[in-house]
Amino acid sequence: MGSSELFDLLLSLAALTIAFAILGERRLPSAEIFFVSAFGTGTGFLLHELAHKYMAQRYGYWAEYRANRSGLLLIIIMAFAGFIFAAPGAVMIHKARARADNLWSASEGWQAGQLEQAEAERKETLWISLAGPMTNIVLVVLFFLFLTSGAAIGSLLQSAANFALFINLTLAAFNLLPFGPLDGKKVFDSSRIVWAIVAVPTILVALPVYLGMI
Repeated sequence: MGSSELFDLLLSLAALTIAFAILGERRLPSAEIFFVSAFGTGTGFLLHELAHKYMAQRYGYWAEYRANRSGLLLIIIMAFAGFIFAAPGAVMIHKARARADNLWSASEGWQAGQLEQAEAERKETLWISLAGPMTNIVLVVLFFLFLTSGAAIGSLLQSAANFALFINLTLAAFNLLPFGPLDGKKVFDSSRIVWAIVAVPTILVALPVYLGMI
């Protein structure tokens, strides 16, 4: 990880931490609120983006996080107004290697190679796109088990775990929506069956939690 990518990650993390800390309070946060926000956004946002990066690199892609500087400023401004639409940045990905099966000279072999490449890239897109939301889902399960086990001793630790569960569930559900540049659109286009298995229950669980019904 280069210094510019690390700076963008830390900048995004700081902006999100501040935004969620002042959300609802609409004032500068206390140290406790700041810790709760940092813990939730650190697990939710940071691990989500790193999961995308790791999976992309496993498939031979160049992958690097880039912050949306104007988006980060907007997030903090919106938090003072009482709502957040988070678009802090994204992992930029492009191919870092060429496939040997593209170099077939016979026309039938070339076409077969193209089909094979298209199928391989579809699978790569599926797993790279799923990596972020699936990381959030795993964290939701872990925080839920932690909270229900009774191990969360102390109001600060319990608040941090509750907020981390909420953030990870919200991020997973939002990113699995099959629209625009979201992960869910790429998953849906790659495999509607996988999208239905992962996204539908996640969104159905997240809705009542997000709306305050649970």
